[in-house]
Amino acid sequence: MKRVYQLLSAALQYEKGHSRRSRHILSVLGLCELIADGENLSQEARETVFAAAILHDIPIRYCKEVYGDACQENQRREAVKLVPEFLQKAGYPPEAAEKVLPMVLRHHCYEENIDSLLQILMEADLLVNLLEGEPVSPDFARRFFKTETGRQLLEGILSESGK
Repeated sequence: MKRVYQLLSAALQYEKGHSRRSRHILSVLGLCELIADGENLSQEARETVFAAAILHDIPIRYCKEVYGDACQENQRREAVKLVPEFLQKAGYPPEAAEKVLPMVLRHHCYEENIDSLLQILMEADLLVNLLEGEPVSPDFARRFFKTETGRQLLEGILSESGK
């Protein structure tokens, strides 16, 4: 788990104190941890989903600075370079990028075939988006969530917000 903490530290430093993006990273990571615990993930799977949680939005800052626009297309273009760099600097083996990068690239592709680790990342990100007030349809969220832990968290959030 030392690599996870090194990666988290690097990502937070990269955000240079941008409070919303830093809180988003921490929140998505925290919910990924809860879901991973509830779904009894192996240590290797946990490290993969945690790395993806930390890096899932890492291109935003760069895209805003360079393009003035952090649209999904720009983020995907830059993630291909940024994700492997962050992983390598945190001590991950080169093959880690082969697992983490596709998750980062697809974390908003809700209609595609989704494996269990990407499902956890997407559920955690959607939960945080709901908590941050993003316009996420409760009906969509209920249909999308597949993990038992994610569903329980979602219902707790929706019942609190009266949705």
